[in-house]
Amino acid sequence: MPHQEKNIYASLISAALIFGAYFWYVYALYQDGGFDGADANSLIGKSILGLIIGGIIINIIMHIVINIIFAALENDPKPSFVVDERDKLIELRALRVSYYIFGAGYVVSMIALAMGQTTFMVFNLIILSCAIATVTEALFQLALYRRGF
Repeated sequence: MPHQEKNIYASLISAALIFGAYFWYVYALYQDGGFDGADANSLIGKSILGLIIGGIIINIIMHIVINIIFAALENDPKPSFVVDERDKLIELRALRVSYYIFGAGYVVSMIALAMGQTTFMVFNLIILSCAIATVTEALFQLALYRRGF
């Protein structure tokens, strides 16, 4: 399996862990009424800051763990980490799709804000669009690699 596909699988797993943990945490706080008080906006900011910091840490750890697992399973003494023009084009195409999805989600969240939704809803729509864009980018890259571009 090429090195790029291993990184895509690591990205998918880390995205599922990161965004799953974030939405589970925020949902638990929402159920407890944590976003109803005067400090709701501060709590949203702390939650998103935790998402960013935790996301970076989990992403790095997951890439390291996945590469170690695949290296142990493949027993390849000389792994190849060559990145050519095709890999860069696949990455750019997937990134473009990701930006379109995130941009559409951002516009939807601004429409929701203009229609009177709470800041809790708006920020979580932005985070949701980021999650969908991240997963779509990885799946699109995987599809392009499998198709042979």
